[in-house]
Amino acid sequence: MLTLGNTSIQRDIQVIASLQRDLNLVTAFLLLSGQITIVGVFVIPGGFSVSLSGPIFGGSRLEGKCGNRVLNAFIDIIDVIIAILLIIDEIRLVSVVVGPGRFSVDVSGPIFGEEVNEPTLPLLRQNYNFFHQIVSNHFNIDPTLFRKLEKE
Repeated sequence: MLTLGNTSIQRDIQVIASLQRDLNLVTAFLLLSGQITIVGVFVIPGGFSVSLSGPIFGGSRLEGKCGNRVLNAFIDIIDVIIAILLIIDEIRLVSVVVGPGRFSVDVSGPIFGEEVNEPTLPLLRQNYNFFHQIVSNHFNIDPTLFRKLEKE
């Protein structure tokens, strides 16, 4: 049932925000447990995002050349820092990149020079109004039906 009251939209936005927060926390857990690690950095004008993958995503874990313990420790420190930034909500999961047999997730945020992605439903009312106009113009439907939908 479609409702466009502010309460319904706010509730939907809260659900999206909660889901995004849960994904950030799961990503932090996977980093801290060693299931995923930093595998790359995407540089964009004014900022960058960090790409994360690992065996659980079908990729391989990044390790220091020839098993170098210092490099492995450095990679682990970077992973812990990224996990902390995810937990304190300084960075967020911003995309999923799917490749053949594997995928990675990208994280970024203001600390990396990118804007925070806030949950939103920007096109919902526009799409609803467009639908209302098309149906009203091309089909013989009682306009009170739309008013009833808006009230529910």
